[in-house]
Amino acid sequence: MAPRPSPNAPPAPEALDLRAERGRSDASGASAAAPLTCIRELVTLPDPRVGCGRWPERMWIVNEKTGELFRGRCRATNLCPSCAMHYTVETVEMLTLDALENAPTIWLVLTAREHLTRSQCRDHLRQLRKAARRLWPHVEWFVQVEFQRRGALHLNLLVKGVPVEDVQRFGAVLVARWCSRVDAEPQAQWIEAMNDGYGVTRYISKMLAHGMKAEQRPPIGWAGHRTSQTAGYLVRPASVMREEARASLREKRLLWKALGIAEGVAGGTPTADLVEIVYEQLQAAAADTTYSFVNHEPPAQRWTDTGRPIIPSRTIASTAPLPSRRERPNPPAPARVTAAGG
Repeated sequence: MAPRPSPNAPPAPEALDLRAERGRSDASGASAAAPLTCIRELVTLPDPRVGCGRWPERMWIVNEKTGELFRGRCRATNLCPSCAMHYTVETVEMLTLDALENAPTIWLVLTAREHLTRSQCRDHLRQLRKAARRLWPHVEWFVQVEFQRRGALHLNLLVKGVPVEDVQRFGAVLVARWCSRVDAEPQAQWIEAMNDGYGVTRYISKMLAHGMKAEQRPPIGWAGHRTSQTAGYLVRPASVMREEARASLREKRLLWKALGIAEGVAGGTPTADLVEIVYEQLQAAAADTTYSFVNHEPPAQRWTDTGRPIIPSRTIASTAPLPSRRERPNPPAPARVTAAGG
C-alpha cells in the first residue's frame, strides 16, 4: 500500500484533491481502500519530464520574453502515452467543473463476455438510451471505455437525469436490455448511487485514473474514442468546458509554483499573504508572456584542427590508416579442377 500523503502538504499540480481517506471502497465494498494520491502514481509511463515522444525534434516553442525553449504535445491520445495522461487529467478537471453545477447521480458499469468494438458499444448504448428515455426523458450520460486484462471492453457510465431513489429500477431496465443484446450476465454488471459532491469527485478521479493503468488502458494505435457523452450531459459544449478545464489547471500549476517559491523565501511554511503576493506576480508575468514556434537545430560538431563540421556518415571509427591499393593483398586465384583430379 502506498504511503499516506501528509495532510499539510500542498496539493499536487494538474490534479484535484485526489487524496482518498482510508475506509470503505465505494466501488468494490472492500473494508479498506488504498489511498488515491495522484493519477500519475497509477500509470506506468516514462519520466514525465521527457514529454511527448512524437513531437518533431527540430520544432520548439519559444518564450519570446525569456528565450526559453519548450517541447509541444501531439495530442494523439491513442498514439502517445504522455498525451493520453494529459488528456485524462484535463477530462477529470472538466467533469469535476461540470459536476459543481450539475452533478451525476448514478455510476453504472457494463461488461460482456464477448469482445465488443467501440462502434458496437455505441450502437448498444444508443438502444439502451432509447429504452431509458421512455421512463426518464432527461437521462444523459458520460461514457469511458476501459480495457479488461483479457482484452475485452467494459463501459463506465456517469448518469444524469435519473433520481437517486430510482437507481435500482434504472439498473434493472438497462441491465436487462444490455444482457438481451450482448453475451453478458446481470450479476456481472454494477450500479451505484452517488449522493454527495465528495463522492462524485472520487468516482470521476477513480474511474478515469483506473482506465489509465498499464493493463487497462487502450493499446497504442487503438482506433476509437476513450470517452464520449450524450449531447446534453455537459452544462456547456465540450469545447468550452475543456477550455475552462485547461484554464483551471493553469491556475493550479501557477499556485503550485507560487507555493514552492514562497516556501524558499520563507525558509519553511509560508504565510497566506506571501503566497498570494508571489501568485499575483507570477500571474502578471504569465499574462505578459507570448510564445511562438521556432525551427531550432542543435549546433553542429566540428573538428578541432580544421573547424569543419563532423559528418557522421563519413566518420571512420578506426584511427588506423587504410592500406593503399598497392599494399592490399590480391585474393588467391581459384584452383583449377581437371578431369584427372576430379
